[in-house]
Amino acid sequence: MIYLYTANVNPIFDLYDNHRDIFEQRMSLLCPERRKKVEEVKLPKDKARAMGAGLLLQCALQDYLSLSVGNKDCGHREEKELKRIFSFDREELQTARLQRHLEIAYGEKGKPYLPEFPGLYFSLSHSGDYVALALSCHPVGVDIQEERELSDGLQKKYFTEEENAGGARPFEIFSGKESYIKYTGEGMSRSFTDFSVNFKKKTVTVNHHTVAYVRKYELEGGKYVLCVCDRCEDIVSYAEQHTYSISE
Repeated sequence: MIYLYTANVNPIFDLYDNHRDIFEQRMSLLCPERRKKVEEVKLPKDKARAMGAGLLLQCALQDYLSLSVGNKDCGHREEKELKRIFSFDREELQTARLQRHLEIAYGEKGKPYLPEFPGLYFSLSHSGDYVALALSCHPVGVDIQEERELSDGLQKKYFTEEENAGGARPFEIFSGKESYIKYTGEGMSRSFTDFSVNFKKKTVTVNHHTVAYVRKYELEGGKYVLCVCDRCEDIVSYAEQHTYSISE
């Protein structure tokens, strides 16, 4: 089972612009690694996205672990779907506070992991007004992209002939490919033309051999696309109404 979360970070934009004291309070809830990321970012909206990603991880982690009946190795946990929609209200912020000592480390090629929970994998992404998170008991990659144009030159450089002829919008293809390299942990070291994304078959292929599976979701009527990638055709627990808000 893959648990997929999204949150709109517009309220954090507002906090940064108009309520800096509350913004700083939210900063104090973040684990050290995410707090450092927020502090290093220069642009206000990028700061908000980095904070939103950190809060989403810390709150969702508590949800996920409650489903694993206290077992840090999630490989044998019961597969229960999320039953509620949460927001970052006072209760959830308390959850974040309890998680603020969370340790995040990075693999050789930069893929993040949680040393305290060796059987748990996660992937974060943000674009425009949204942050996205995938949690699973096996490697997973998630990417969210706001609708945008890609030049013909970029499409020829990064997309395969199969992808260019497949009918998907370019920014959707880009999101699918990003989710794959985040799943493998290779990042931008992997050539985008070495593999091909097919949303109709829900596959990622290399030399016509399936190497992973990809699923695509739309937010705001297609203004955003969200792609999640993993090694098998796993069940994804996600619904568009699970777009969480961040309240004061």
